[in-house]
Amino acid sequence: MTPSSAIPAKSTEYPSEPTYESVPITSQRSLRQISVFAIGAACFLASTALTRRAIYRRQLRIPPKFFDPNTNPHEHFSPLNDALQAVNLATMNCVSVGIMVVGGTLWTFDISGLKEAQYALRGRLGYESIYQTGQDNSELSRESLEGTILRKRSEKHDDKGSGAPRL
Repeated sequence: MTPSSAIPAKSTEYPSEPTYESVPITSQRSLRQISVFAIGAACFLASTALTRRAIYRRQLRIPPKFFDPNTNPHEHFSPLNDALQAVNLATMNCVSVGIMVVGGTLWTFDISGLKEAQYALRGRLGYESIYQTGQDNSELSRESLEGTILRKRSEKHDDKGSGAPRL
């Protein structure tokens, strides 16, 4: 008695899964793409540190005591400087977050440059099928406009000749 005669051997071959060719994370291309995100993250950390420092310095100002007169403040106060500082800090924070978002999105969608971004966007929007290079857009719109006018005129002429209302 041999074990091979007692139990027939079944072949367990699974269909091969589709292989997706992707760029490894440590490749030059991927590192260049992720560097935009890293620059945005570094700018965000720097702008956060500057914002925290500005808030801390603002809180360190000597608050006036309760019964002190406010007609002659003890320090120079400029609302314009405070407003400009707030606008600058908010702009730095928003731009750095924007750079991080753009860098992360480009890395996620594996886009490495402006030409690739244009190609991907035009492919998604069907740019080539909308704007066919062989035909002039003005001629195409003129033909469709003329056809529509002629069709409406013929329908109008048919309605007048029949005398009965169309349902």
